[in-house]
Amino acid sequence: MTDFTAIKQLFDITQNNGFSNEEIATYQNVCDSIPQVLYDYYLQLGKITALNQTQDRLIEPQKLQLSKDENFLIFYVENQWSCVWGIHKNDLQSNNPAVYMSYDENEWNKETDSLTDFLKAIAHLQGIFALPFNSEEFAYINNEELKIIETNFNKRDFSFSQWIGVHFYGNHPEEVIAVLKNDDYYDLIYASNNKQQFTDLHKILGELGE
Repeated sequence: MTDFTAIKQLFDITQNNGFSNEEIATYQNVCDSIPQVLYDYYLQLGKITALNQTQDRLIEPQKLQLSKDENFLIFYVENQWSCVWGIHKNDLQSNNPAVYMSYDENEWNKETDSLTDFLKAIAHLQGIFALPFNSEEFAYINNEELKIIETNFNKRDFSFSQWIGVHFYGNHPEEVIAVLKNDDYYDLIYASNNKQQFTDLHKILGELGE
């Protein structure tokens, strides 16, 4: 069974809330198999709304679909379908395959090297908007201010390389700092499920940007 501890700690999830084996098995209407990591995610965390529906959206097992060219299984979508994420059909029997992103379902680019990295990254992106204590709006920071973040906080080992270029930071599993690259500046936003940790974050980050 895949270990989703990092995601559970970020969202303070203490009990599994997912689809049943029978509900997950409906993927067979679309394809012969899905990666074990995706199966385990559906089973453990698939029905947690804050985690999977706040900003972008996990596709439910019964609604899984193939891309227009039928080369990718689409399992996650941006909230307005500006882009989609999928797994190549040749990788569906792998336990933890790479994830690809597409704007038009024709051209696909690798987003993450593994499905686990994608699920952690998307959870942190959702957390910006879903966690109870957050900065509520983006601040615009420059290179020098980015160095302050890099000096004070650990960089997570997952990111979005294609979709809006997001990197994540944080010293505690209950918090997320997201930095989005723009042309000549960065967007900063942060959140936590712990009030004291958010206060500590805000003492440093609240002084940055405009």
